Order: sequence, then C-alpha cells, then structure tokens
Amino acid sequence: MINKQLSGDFFSATATHATAAVATKDAATGKTHYVTDVTVSSDKAGSICLIKTGTTVKYQFQVGAGVHSIQFDVPIVGDVSALVSAEIDGTSACKANMTGFTI
Repeated sequence: MINKQLSGDFFSATATHATAAVATKDAATGKTHYVTDVTVSSDKAGSICLIKTGTTVKYQFQVGAGVHSIQFDVPIVGDVSALVSAEIDGTSACKANMTGFTI
C-alpha cells in the first residue's frame, strides 16, 4: 500500500459475510473520511463493489471471483459528518477491506 495520507487519522475497516460484506467507518461529527485503498474478495463472478458516503454511491466497479485491490491516486472523499463504506456481494463468501484517513 502506498501511503497517500498527508494529515489526519488513519483508519481501517474490515467485514466478512456470506452474501454481502460491508466495511464501514462510522460518521464523526464535523469530520471527513478519505478512502485511499479498497480490497475485496468474492466467490461470485460479476460482483459489484460500491464505495459509499452515507447512502450515496461515490464509486463502483465490477469484479470477477477472487481478490481485487484498488489504490486510488486521488482519495474518494466522503461527505462531512457521514460514514463511508465499501460493499461487495457474494454467494457464500465475501470480504471487504477499506483504508484511508479522517480529517
């Protein structure tokens, strides 16, 4: 992982589930979360990964079965005082990992 954090507090979130994994960084009043990296895995071909701030999709991509990582050159910026999440779907096994920083 290339560290793109210039200031703020580092965060990492992980989730594992059978049919839908959602890694979440909870909202912090007056703070903004920046997502720098996402790693997801799924046993389902054609899974969709969603990066959200609150309920708004900021970025999405489709992946095949297996593990996929994305490092954003420019972080995905969450809304002020809103949670951020990385979601992936599967049929019986999926995982979502998300890292970034909070200012």
